[in-house]
Amino acid sequence: MTPTIASQSALVHRVFHLILAGKGVLGVAQLAIGLSVALGVLERLPAVAQALVAKELSEDPGDFLAGRILAAVDAFPESQSTFFALYFSAHGLLHVAVVALLLLGRVWAYPFAVLVLAAFIVYQTYEWFSVGGALLPLLSVIDLVVICLTVLEWRGRSRRQPEG
Repeated sequence: MTPTIASQSALVHRVFHLILAGKGVLGVAQLAIGLSVALGVLERLPAVAQALVAKELSEDPGDFLAGRILAAVDAFPESQSTFFALYFSAHGLLHVAVVALLLLGRVWAYPFAVLVLAAFIVYQTYEWFSVGGALLPLLSVIDLVVICLTVLEWRGRSRRQPEG
């Protein structure tokens, strides 16, 4: 039995809301990270990491995981804490705003969301070519999926509620 257009539309609608919930949680997490960085967590991170792995390093000074944790903590330059605080806060705030506007059903929020997410993809792609890593392409793919779902939801909404 082939699925009807209505059942496909309902599935897209459900997936769209599920993905939006995930983006909202991500936005809130980014806001929390931005606030934490602004409150000086980066300055305290080396001491906290050292305390967490001290016992393991006393037993095995060459412990791979403990070494990776300390190296990762040292990779965060304290001199850029203002940048990180602003970046995570702005990124999180945009995510939360886009999700809230889409959930409220604001018609203009659909093209706004597509534009904001496309800008994230462009920036993340630039950063990936500059810095590398596996996280940025993954975030870009997620944003691309959200853009596709947003466009499908926007079209479905306009079919359900024609503007007039």
